[in-house]
Amino acid sequence: MKTVTQIAALTTALLLGSATLAGPATTARAGDMPEITWSVSPANDDRGAPTIEFRHDTSNTSFSLDNEADLNAIRAALGSQGSVAFTLDREPGILTCLGSNEDAYEGRGSCTFAADKAFEAELRARNLAPDGDGELLAMTLLGANRALIDGLTREGVAPESSDDVIAAAALEVTPEYVASLKVAGLTLDKLDDAIACRALEVDADYLRALADAGYHPKADDVVAMKAVGVTPEYARRMNAAAQN
Repeated sequence: MKTVTQIAALTTALLLGSATLAGPATTARAGDMPEITWSVSPANDDRGAPTIEFRHDTSNTSFSLDNEADLNAIRAALGSQGSVAFTLDREPGILTCLGSNEDAYEGRGSCTFAADKAFEAELRARNLAPDGDGELLAMTLLGANRALIDGLTREGVAPESSDDVIAAAALEVTPEYVASLKVAGLTLDKLDDAIACRALEVDADYLRALADAGYHPKADDVVAMKAVGVTPEYARRMNAAAQN
């Protein structure tokens, strides 16, 4: 059986599709950042928002330009034809981009990245030192910040590496998500377990349904059950059969 960490890594890769956050780009050193390019396409998701994609080296990260506050200016800048300029300013660093649109939300260009040295210093002080500016760029694109790190730490699942921070941000393993699993009865003391649960779409309802079926599994058992498609209904039937 695969370990929880292996399941989390495999499922994360599947969920992120072609996005590769731990490839060569994340090993770039300061001053050695490969070219960063961007492209935008019209709405093609269920939220009806344009999609922007950033590429650097062999990695790419894409997200919807939805109603997040720090995306408003980018969405506005990309909503017209001609030359465009925008920035993505987040705690790990600032991405400054130029390019042109053939039409609204149909364009491409290139970017430069400036890491926030104060944020990087805080990561190092927490033993979460990033392996070059590539990882800080990934954190910027994924929205990793101090609140995420502090909140996960308060919930007892402190990140142990910069990779942990990136994975948590990529899969939206928020403090609120961790708290919801704990309230539903799951013991969590490792971020790997929370990441694996999120990757496999384990939620509080699933945990409560398992409990109603007579199961109170540990985190690694929950992940294994969800990975092989065990539903609460199946668990209930199996428990009933075992008691007969």
